[in-house]
Amino acid sequence: MLLLFMTQVPSLIGHTFGVGTGLGQFDGAHRGRFVTAMLSLTQFLPLFFLLAAVIAIFAPRMRCHFVERCYGLLPPDHPLMVPAARPTPAPGEVPEPHFHDRMKSFLNEYAPGTQLRLSTQSGLSARVYPSSWRGTRVGVFAPLVHLWETDVEAAQAVLLHELGHLRRGEQHVAGLASPFTTLVRVWPYVLAGMVALPVTLLFVIGDATARLTLAEVVLVLFSVPKVLLLVVAALWSAELGADRYAAEAVGPGTLVRALRRLEQGDRGGLARLYHPPVRVRIWFASRGESGRAQLLLTLLWPAALLAQLLLAMLGAMPAYVLLGASQDRATREVLSLAHDTLTTDPAWWATLAAVLVWPLATGVRSWAGGRPAFPVSPRVYATAALFPAVVLLVGLLPLTSRPAEDVFADGPDGRATASTGVPSHGGGSADGTSTACPSRSAPADPPRPPGLPSFTREDPAAPGGPAPHPADGPRTFRTLNVTSVESLSGSKVQAQDLGDRLRGARWTLHSDGSLSADVAGVPVLRSTRVSDTTRWLTGRRTERTDVSATTTWMEARLVLDTHQPPRLDVIRAAAQAMRAVVDCREFTSTSSTAQRLSLTLGEEP
Repeated sequence: MLLLFMTQVPSLIGHTFGVGTGLGQFDGAHRGRFVTAMLSLTQFLPLFFLLAAVIAIFAPRMRCHFVERCYGLLPPDHPLMVPAARPTPAPGEVPEPHFHDRMKSFLNEYAPGTQLRLSTQSGLSARVYPSSWRGTRVGVFAPLVHLWETDVEAAQAVLLHELGHLRRGEQHVAGLASPFTTLVRVWPYVLAGMVALPVTLLFVIGDATARLTLAEVVLVLFSVPKVLLLVVAALWSAELGADRYAAEAVGPGTLVRALRRLEQGDRGGLARLYHPPVRVRIWFASRGESGRAQLLLTLLWPAALLAQLLLAMLGAMPAYVLLGASQDRATREVLSLAHDTLTTDPAWWATLAAVLVWPLATGVRSWAGGRPAFPVSPRVYATAALFPAVVLLVGLLPLTSRPAEDVFADGPDGRATASTGVPSHGGGSADGTSTACPSRSAPADPPRPPGLPSFTREDPAAPGGPAPHPADGPRTFRTLNVTSVESLSGSKVQAQDLGDRLRGARWTLHSDGSLSADVAGVPVLRSTRVSDTTRWLTGRRTERTDVSATTTWMEARLVLDTHQPPRLDVIRAAAQAMRAVVDCREFTSTSSTAQRLSLTLGEEP
């Protein structure tokens, strides 16, 4: 999942820094653009923590120094940690070892080589963290030391819980100073400071962009639980899995007693996000071997993915309406977006593949008569695999389609405009002359939207150059990243939707110099000029129905530099004319949108 998300980092960065440019058309003081920039930074924050997590994985020593300095963790033989000298034992009496010697002996029994560090702080009980790529340390705090002196078995269960993280290598992404835990801690405060306050001020001063900004606010607000869902699901899965390891080692009763004595994690309300509530942990620890508990734990991740999709749909609906779409169109667009997400998002396919392969990694010895570390019923795994499979099957069914017209194809107020002239009930004109009803026919092709930028105008040497020469044989490219998306006219959602459709598209540069894509609605582009490593192309396509005509214009600049990845810059404009005759009344409406994108391509063999 981390690798899948990392492949989307460039496009996310481009989208984040491109948000807000369209609001400048409505707000000369640029207050709306400032607020939208704040919202963009808020959306960028989870990406920052993800990058910090990657750095933490590849820099464990740096993280170790930070953790031990921040939490005051010291080795047991440090002068500040050496316990008071004990009385000299009587002849024949065996001296009782200090608690840290017993702790180290216990850790070496289950995980040889694990180092112990002690702290006098009282906010935590025990945590695991890496000291190097292969080394691990367990930090023990004052509450666990007290528990060790009063209930050693419960304290051992706490240590076994930390060793359960160690068995899966989770100390590299969880534990002390984990960027994911930090994300959960700071996210609500960032939301209040960078979203609520600027938007409130925007409404107070009566800014013209408030309604448009509110749509962006809705998307950001719903992105908060979307981001936290997967992080919390991963942290909860790790904690419940580590509890299961401890319960199998010392028994569920001992672990339950430890959980009740020490509510691990911070005492604040946000601690329940990165550590499951104690009642939930006790329920799973008491029923660790039941099929019901195993199934819930196995379905935790795909259920979080499904909840993330539902939240995205729930947030997109009011955003579309606020941006001017009708209720019917917004509903159809949201369903179509959900369909596209299920079919194109690799997370669902990766989840299904992981669930299908997991029995081979963890349960094959159980079926063959052995005992793996965590035996799980084959029936549980079959049910767990059925969940994402059914979701993907529903997503692949053609239950809905994207509206043929633009989402905001009506007038600026969301309604179609009626033509002048009101016929009488008898079909005659106002002066009594009998006239025939207008014929039911498609409108004429819409004109090209004025004021569009052009790549040829940006390059003075382009006009009047030599005739384009053919390409050197067919070449195939695939969109690796959508580095920037800019809305020239229309809504930001439409521009982002175009970027989503071009993400992963396959482009073919044919021998005759034309460029085609496997994405619907993209016309074939013909070369108009070739100069060194740059090729200029243009194309046009018109689609007609009984009541509409939609024309798409595209200009492109393909740069094939041997020292850099191929780049495709695109300017796209679409204009739609609609005409309908109802009760001898002619209704017409026109709309247009334009976007500018920059794509990074990768050539396929």
